[in-house]
Amino acid sequence: MLFYSTSYIQSTNLDLVNERIHLMEYLMDNNLAYSQEVRLHDIAQWEDELVDAFRNKKDYKHMFLMQQMAAYALVSDGHINEALEKANAMLQQATLMRYDIGIAISHYAIGDTYLNANMTNEAIEEYEIAMQKLYKIADSEKLQEKVLIQLIPTLIRLGRLNEAKDYLEQIEQVKDYRHSRFIENIFQAYYYLHTNNLEQAREYIQEAEEWYEYYPFFFHSSILKYIQAEYAKQVEDDEQAIKLYNELTVSTSSANVYNRYLKMKNSLARLYTKRGRAKEACEIFQDINAARDSINARNYSSQINLLRTIYQVDRLEMDNQNERNRLLFYSIMGCILILSISIASVLYIRKINKRLIASRLKLEKARQIAENSIRTKSVFLSNMSHEIRTPLNALSGFSAILTDANIDISTRQQCNEIIQQNSDLLLKLIDDVVDLSSLEIGKMQFLFANNNAVAICRNVVDTVEKIKQTSASVLFQTSLENLEIYTDEARLQQLLINLLINATKFTTEGSITLSLEKQSEEVALFAVSDTGCGIAPEKQGAIFNRFEKLNENAQGSGLGLSICQLIVERFGGKIWIDPEYKNGSRFLFTHPIVSTSRKEVSE
Repeated sequence: MLFYSTSYIQSTNLDLVNERIHLMEYLMDNNLAYSQEVRLHDIAQWEDELVDAFRNKKDYKHMFLMQQMAAYALVSDGHINEALEKANAMLQQATLMRYDIGIAISHYAIGDTYLNANMTNEAIEEYEIAMQKLYKIADSEKLQEKVLIQLIPTLIRLGRLNEAKDYLEQIEQVKDYRHSRFIENIFQAYYYLHTNNLEQAREYIQEAEEWYEYYPFFFHSSILKYIQAEYAKQVEDDEQAIKLYNELTVSTSSANVYNRYLKMKNSLARLYTKRGRAKEACEIFQDINAARDSINARNYSSQINLLRTIYQVDRLEMDNQNERNRLLFYSIMGCILILSISIASVLYIRKINKRLIASRLKLEKARQIAENSIRTKSVFLSNMSHEIRTPLNALSGFSAILTDANIDISTRQQCNEIIQQNSDLLLKLIDDVVDLSSLEIGKMQFLFANNNAVAICRNVVDTVEKIKQTSASVLFQTSLENLEIYTDEARLQQLLINLLINATKFTTEGSITLSLEKQSEEVALFAVSDTGCGIAPEKQGAIFNRFEKLNENAQGSGLGLSICQLIVERFGGKIWIDPEYKNGSRFLFTHPIVSTSRKEVSE
């Protein structure tokens, strides 16, 4: 029985603590000082057990907020000295923990104590210290709002309206429509009441009333009534102001939030005096004196003196800390300066080393270029000596045959054709060498103009069809009736003829197709496809190299595709072989429809 009774009691106590934790978290997360379920004296009574509960959960944010609310409950009940001791203890604990949120909440609690002791400027300093801490903490907007709830009206009461306006803009950034929008409108109304802009103040009061109807927090009711009473007093609706102040004083006793209680009683007494209701005003003043006597009975004056002494000690400690921070700052700056000089020296040395390495690389590159040039020259001479020897031997041999008077007309005609063919071949070799040299050093002239690419393609196909030495047909395919491009007509014809003639060498039958289409509004795409033997995949990467020949026994310099590549690049396009084409070989190149320079001018 004893065991079960003990278990039941423990379970009941645990449920009670959990319920209280839930209620307090609701207040903390919504920046509410109290509610109908939780009054200020409840918070003071629950502090120890809930602080321990939050500490055990390692929920340090709510732990410090619980202590702050307990300090607020003490100061609201007139226990300023105890509240200050609690707030200082919080600050020491948070500093030892190096917990910035706890430090900010502690400064906020100290600010509340100073504010209720009528040390307004000192309270503002503490609030601003808390704000500076919170600015550096991510996702701390709700905690910033908690501080601003006290800081903004304090600045307004002191007439520091510009500072208050800046902080009002910060409250607008908090995305909590249940609480922040009501507070924002209340403070805006309070601000405009102090600037005598009553029309604007009334608009914000109406906005606050609407938000209160949506979310009627008990804590907000007294705030709203106070602003309504202040507005009624300024518009000289004295009866309404008296009614609202009476409602406020009924819900606020002299032992609970006494500072606010005295202010409201004082405003009510003045209104009674203004209305000529001397008896009621006298009764109010008697209540005020009784409340002040109660405060004096609690040694309020000695607490204030002690508070001021503690404040001075804190200020001296802060000044000493600032001096230590200043010395530390200068030391750090000296170290940074020395480190910067060292880093600059290292960077300078590295820069010199990089220049030396770059010079070596340039020298090595120049050496490789020279070696490549010599190697290329040797390859060129070897290739050209071989390629020129063949047609020259033919010219020499068949010319000698022609001198024989005994040969018949058929043989003579055959010799003439062979001599003409080898003369053309020799001339083609020389033209390729001249073209390659001119393109490389930029001496070859390009005469650009607007030309019809479709017409050029048709002419090229007709020409190749007449001079081809294969049974394969040469075709042209396009869906375009005409395509005007900015090009050199002669060089484009040379490029297309080179590609088509190259295809005829390796396509004995079937077809060779030149196609033209618009790849985009700015680029034309040319393609030469054949049904010949194709190009092996391992040779496709080197096909545009100089002197590269698929068949070493075939006639030609191996420069044709290199020349094609140089011409395409001068046009501003790209040339490549299609690796996925399997029915022979397929070469493609692009050509800008309008030149880049002309496009820039038009734009």
